[in-house]
Amino acid sequence: MHEFVHALSLRLHASGERAMLTLFAYLAVSLLVVFAFAAFIYAAATALTFAYGPIVSASVLGGVSIILALVLVAWLAFRRRKLKREMRMRRLAQPAIAGVAASALPMMMRASPIGTLLAVAVAGYMLQRSTQKRK
Repeated sequence: MHEFVHALSLRLHASGERAMLTLFAYLAVSLLVVFAFAAFIYAAATALTFAYGPIVSASVLGGVSIILALVLVAWLAFRRRKLKREMRMRRLAQPAIAGVAASALPMMMRASPIGTLLAVAVAGYMLQRSTQKRK
């Protein structure tokens, strides 16, 4: 038993290290993307300043930033509404499935023990599927 617990703890430790390594890799990529985006904004500001002047350059970059922010906020609001609608549909579907399973169970219990086992298995499967996250 001791060897099993030791092997399990080593496996959990190794998977934790892999998760931390993956987290740090994503953090590094995110940081590099932020630096690249800052360099792009600086280059665009410099090019626009030479071409049109500092006032137009700041106005254009500010306007583009505001438009991108508004598009992002609209997308987040749309996604939040969609997730709320899916959660509401999932909640509405759960009692219906449970009601169908509960009404079929007494009839199956009277018929046979195998029918009871089948009904419980189907009800459990249906309940599990109704609460499972969908991608």
